[in-house]
Amino acid sequence: PTLARGANRRGAMTKYDLTCCNHVQRNILIVIACYAAFILAAWRIDFVMKPFKLLAVFVHEANHALACILTGGHVDGLEVNINEGGVTKYRGGWQRVITPAGYLGGAFWGAAATAVLGWQWGRYVVLGLLAGSLFLTLICLAIWSKAENRALTGAVCVFFIGICILLAWADNSKGGDQDVVALYALLFISTFVSAFSVYDIYDDCIARYVSGEETSDAVVCARNCPICPARGWGVVWFVIGLGMWVGGIIALLVIVGEEGIH
Repeated sequence: PTLARGANRRGAMTKYDLTCCNHVQRNILIVIACYAAFILAAWRIDFVMKPFKLLAVFVHEANHALACILTGGHVDGLEVNINEGGVTKYRGGWQRVITPAGYLGGAFWGAAATAVLGWQWGRYVVLGLLAGSLFLTLICLAIWSKAENRALTGAVCVFFIGICILLAWADNSKGGDQDVVALYALLFISTFVSAFSVYDIYDDCIARYVSGEETSDAVVCARNCPICPARGWGVVWFVIGLGMWVGGIIALLVIVGEEGIH
């Protein structure tokens, strides 16, 4: 979409209309579609997808931890497991906020990251937040954590901190199309996080009912807020997550359509 200003009866510019698409916007739409198709096709190919799945799990668990802290709780630990599961151990906080924060937080950050990638400062913010949260987790693992999987969690942190540094260097390089390379590389990561969050909601909370010791967040949410069954909460989260993803893409297209990539 290109942001176009419309005039009122006095000639003042007051309205914004969306029209699509210039060549930059078309390229971004094509790339996102190709990324989504590739992610779907390669979903079960572990040596390709595993690092990105573990990053998405990290984002999911980090949002549980953030929601706990923001609602007055205390986080005791955060783990990312090789089987693409994870756990956040916490005390206190408001569970009705903490429970959906993993799925919806992942969808939100994926969409927000997508939305600002057209700006160089936006790419730096995304890289800085990602690297900073990974580095903070690394410090916590080294000093306080006694989790069995802290070596794997630490390895994921180190790997993606290196990716962040490499992309920041490329985006800051003079000349060439490094800024475009950085945008499309980060776009893959944000697309993966968004797709993972939406698919995870569908798989864990709608397609199958998980109960017992490994109960899903939707089941916990239904217990705490029984106005809706577990699958009902899954559908609500799925719609919200998908809406966030689409909204992030539209925002990126508006930005690059009006201002280009810079």
